[in-house]
Amino acid sequence: MARAWDVPGLGPATPFREAAGRVLIVRWRELMSHRDGTLAGEDIEALHAMRVSSRRLRAAMDAFAAAFPRRGYRRRLRVVKSVTDTLGAARDLDVAMDGLRRMLPDLGPADRPGVDALIATQAARRAGEAARIRGMLEALEAAGFGPRFERWVADRTGVDPADLPAGPGGG
Repeated sequence: MARAWDVPGLGPATPFREAAGRVLIVRWRELMSHRDGTLAGEDIEALHAMRVSSRRLRAAMDAFAAAFPRRGYRRRLRVVKSVTDTLGAARDLDVAMDGLRRMLPDLGPADRPGVDALIATQAARRAGEAARIRGMLEALEAAGFGPRFERWVADRTGVDPADLPAGPGGG
């Protein structure tokens, strides 16, 4: 599993509202850092890392909800929850197919065709989920959700997004 990004400027003396801004912006960027790998679909771990990152962002949003106006916050939280749910459906299929593939070497000739057919059915469903993920990410980009989310958080917390890492390890 991908390690969570460090959040610079976070410590025991950091005011709650500032901590909220720092954490949410870093977690959003962490989530989106897995975008290209997830869309490529060549390694199931990229999708897994993106889903884990989305869950970290959701948890952070729940923890810091008190730092933000309720109405605008809930709308943004719904978007993040939708991202997590969309990624989760695909991840479930990846895990199922991986488990079935690991069973294949232990199966007798009579059982292999059935499991192969089940894998093929799951793979077709997974292709549909890949299209949903692509559509979701394209819609977020078209709406400018990422930059708008960061700006909304920054405006309410006083955090300058330019002071936060654009990638793992501060880069």
